[in-house]
Amino acid sequence: MLAACVNNVVFQDSKELPAYGWNKDSVVVFNYIATDTAGIYDIVIDVRNDGSYRYQNLWLFVNSFSPDFIEFKDSLECVLADNHGKWIGKGSGSLRELPVSYAEQIKFPKLGVYRFELIQGMREDTLVGIHDIGLRIIKN
Repeated sequence: MLAACVNNVVFQDSKELPAYGWNKDSVVVFNYIATDTAGIYDIVIDVRNDGSYRYQNLWLFVNSFSPDFIEFKDSLECVLADNHGKWIGKGSGSLRELPVSYAEQIKFPKLGVYRFELIQGMREDTLVGIHDIGLRIIKN
């Protein structure tokens, strides 16, 4: 099943975050060019963190914009550790990667550029321990 998902990835990008931390004013942007209005897609956000991350979860604010500039705002909780503090993601050493489902079974109704903005929504101004954040769009 994983191999099927890999072959159906139509967009994948990842942004490395500063070593000193992800400031809540720093917006991570991904631009996806939709060339298919009939297909059905899933959107996944990939989070890589290390052992210095102090929380079980990560709240994200997700702003998306269609080619005709219609804005959609959402929030997403990424659960990174269980109730005992064990990291859920896969990886070796202290670095872990976790795919988090953001949207399932959606269509891109207009051709053109869709913009996705990710902003950390935690209470700390600068969040330490998140290495990078990514976005994948998978055709079903």
